[in-house]
Amino acid sequence: MQLDAVSFVVVDTETTGSGPADRIIELAAVRVQGGRIVERFATLINPGRSVPPFITRLTGITTAMLVGRPSADEVLPDFLDFLGDGVLVAHNLAFDRKMLEAELQRIGLAWPGNPALCTLRLARRLLPGLPAKGLDGLIRFYQIPVENRHRALGDAEATAHVLLRLLEEARRQYGIDTLEALLTFQQQRYPQYKNASPLVRLRETLLPRLPEAPGVYLFRDEHGRLLYVGKARNLQARVRQHLTAVEAHPPRLRQMVSEIRQIEWHVTATELEALLEESRLIKQHQPRYNRLQRRYRTRPFLRLALHETPPVLSLTPVLLDDGAEYYGPLPGRRQGRRALEALQEIFRLPRQNAHLVLMGRCPLAGGELCTNACADGEAEAVACVRRLLRGGCTHPLSWLETQMRAAAARLEFEAAARYRDQLRLLTRLLERPLLADASVLEREAVVLVRETPDRLACCLVQAGRPVAVRALPFPPSQDAIDALVAWVREHLAAKRSPAAYHHAETDAMQLLAHWMHLHRGRLRLLRRRPDEPMASFCRRLRHGLRHLVPDQTEPDASGASEGGA
Repeated sequence: MQLDAVSFVVVDTETTGSGPADRIIELAAVRVQGGRIVERFATLINPGRSVPPFITRLTGITTAMLVGRPSADEVLPDFLDFLGDGVLVAHNLAFDRKMLEAELQRIGLAWPGNPALCTLRLARRLLPGLPAKGLDGLIRFYQIPVENRHRALGDAEATAHVLLRLLEEARRQYGIDTLEALLTFQQQRYPQYKNASPLVRLRETLLPRLPEAPGVYLFRDEHGRLLYVGKARNLQARVRQHLTAVEAHPPRLRQMVSEIRQIEWHVTATELEALLEESRLIKQHQPRYNRLQRRYRTRPFLRLALHETPPVLSLTPVLLDDGAEYYGPLPGRRQGRRALEALQEIFRLPRQNAHLVLMGRCPLAGGELCTNACADGEAEAVACVRRLLRGGCTHPLSWLETQMRAAAARLEFEAAARYRDQLRLLTRLLERPLLADASVLEREAVVLVRETPDRLACCLVQAGRPVAVRALPFPPSQDAIDALVAWVREHLAAKRSPAAYHHAETDAMQLLAHWMHLHRGRLRLLRRRPDEPMASFCRRLRHGLRHLVPDQTEPDASGASEGGA
């Protein structure tokens, strides 16, 4: 019989306890047919004895409420009529059946031979990854609204809604659409049931083929439409997370998994390549289940035009190779505007249109918090701002902290809060990227990250953005070092500074910074100094690679290479 045509009678009992001498004090049942509740049966029952206090605390049913109520011998015949030839359903059916069978025996009636279904048994087979499979756990998992929990009718209705959800799971996971298949399924061991759904087939046939390597994976539906793009350090482990314990996923991800019919993957040499490829594919194809990275974000730069008279500091969404210095990218336009306002307040810079004009002496020069070290003898604001943006000066941050404390002491709490916010913002911005000690177009370096115990990822950074990535074994052999140095020399010889940085270039810079932050404890950074000859940089790179040891990727103590972690 098709499940849509089956009459399910979902029953629940409240009792004085669980022992052989205990009695039913409330009985309720709801009939489910065609995917909805169509009929209800509920009554209190006089057990002929008092209700224990702990049962009253649990259910709210008192002995007084049962005075004058019908006894079991009056109620059970009506219940059997309501049951008819329907399928008897309960959560933990064994308990409710035990209590009902005992009451029937007391009045001389036989247990009906109706087919019986236990939603607890179904949940254990359909939702193996769900930690709690009791009625409360399933109510929370399926977000079912319940009235009168621990009363028979409220629990019967909740169990009915759980049943409907489990029928959907059985149909989705195993293609079960008949009563006979469902009754057989509840008795089977979960792994032994062979009527496999597309999800089970993907687990059994595709997961073993996935490599344990970094890369990008793509989920498609039965029509080949792209559902989702993801990246992974380990493709097999990450895709397995999607395809197993599906019931523990949020509803949106469960829906996505139910639509997956095809899985493609692209192996990459490093995790960074996977990050970059994932971002590109999401923006290109706009998969339905990808919420993040669907669009390029505007990440502005601080532009310091030293070649203009007077020098100008401004916020710009586009980086140009126009002779100015650029610092960033910043997280967003709002943070950029706030950073500009903080610098204006610290250095008392006048506005001119949308720009800040740097002119005159630095207001911090000669004070207790400044020794003029950043000005090389010139106490101009432009020198202080430049050194601050390169991470080499903390006097402005100390000034903000002093102003904040002074304002708080004067009970000027709004001013103190403004200084506090500016201090937090600048501190956060200046501490973020490991490559931010130079203008963007001056940033040229090799980033080495030990992504796994036996793999070293190498990223070549030119003009602030990743231009090439490759992997080499760890610890690197002499042949691997020679090949890497030749690879770096070849790429650096071809100057690749773009005429302008737009969203794509800025996005790549942000992903590079994110990757470096993730691996900051296993990272080595070798910067190429401005105007440093190629031969000198390659010698330092070779020296640094030779001195990498299996249990340490920190810079060597000789000072032959620069590093950060």
